[in-house]
Amino acid sequence: MPDQSRESEKQILTVQKDIEHFKYVIGELEKECEFVKNHFTTKNSERLDDIKVLHGRIESHQKADLEFHENVRKKISEKFDTLDTRIRLLDRWKWATWGALMVIGALVGYFTPLSLK
Repeated sequence: MPDQSRESEKQILTVQKDIEHFKYVIGELEKECEFVKNHFTTKNSERLDDIKVLHGRIESHQKADLEFHENVRKKISEKFDTLDTRIRLLDRWKWATWGALMVIGALVGYFTPLSLK
């Protein structure tokens, strides 16, 4: 019976050492998990900040491009208005010239006798 008791004590000591070792391993794993969690949280927040910066840059470039295109559109509209005015004036002169030529032609025809023989 003493052998059995001694054997039980050895087993108990072995189990206690295993328990202490498991506690140590679990503690180390919890530390590593906490480190990984903090690391990923930090990196994630850094990436989100980087994304916000990129979105800000994209928006500023988009606004600059929009302003540029709006200015170009305004300048083109102004040029078209100027050309439209000039074309309208030329069109008036064209019709006035045609009218004057018709009057001159009619007068020349009226004053020059045609001899039809």
